[in-house]
Amino acid sequence: QPGSAYNPLFLYGNVGLGKTHLMQSIGNEIMERYPDKVVVYFPATKLIDEIISATRTNKLSNLYKKFEGVDVLMIDDIQFLAEKEKTQEIFHTIFNDFQSQKKQVILSSDRPPKELLHIEPRLKSRFALGLVADIKSPDFETRIAILQTKLAAKGESLDTHLLEVIAKYIKDNVRELE
Repeated sequence: QPGSAYNPLFLYGNVGLGKTHLMQSIGNEIMERYPDKVVVYFPATKLIDEIISATRTNKLSNLYKKFEGVDVLMIDDIQFLAEKEKTQEIFHTIFNDFQSQKKQVILSSDRPPKELLHIEPRLKSRFALGLVADIKSPDFETRIAILQTKLAAKGESLDTHLLEVIAKYIKDNVRELE
């Protein structure tokens, strides 16, 4: 139920664990279940560029209007807002608008909200208002299953012993595992 349950949804974990993939899957699922919802995904760097551009050209009102028609806002790698005070201030306004209108916000980061460095305390506290989910490294059995699934998708196979060796040594990054 976008906008009501788990709002905001804050995903965090190490690099390569699938946070971006999970965010995009959530967005796709929302669009499938609720075709009338407008879902927007931004890497934080793109959002920062948009805010800087709007500020430089005195078109902040246009930027705010751009988000009015959005029902689900997804920002990937929110930690990149660190040390960007004006950008954080503008994002705070956008975030508050979404919250007050019961529109869904989904964020990802490499660390939990309370550990975000150089992010305004008022943003960190808002990020933690909904569900904060720690995306952890997969266990050994899951790593084996990932490898088997990837091989099967390609019509390939490997000896189980080889899969176990790979899964034993590549633990912390699913991208590397693949």
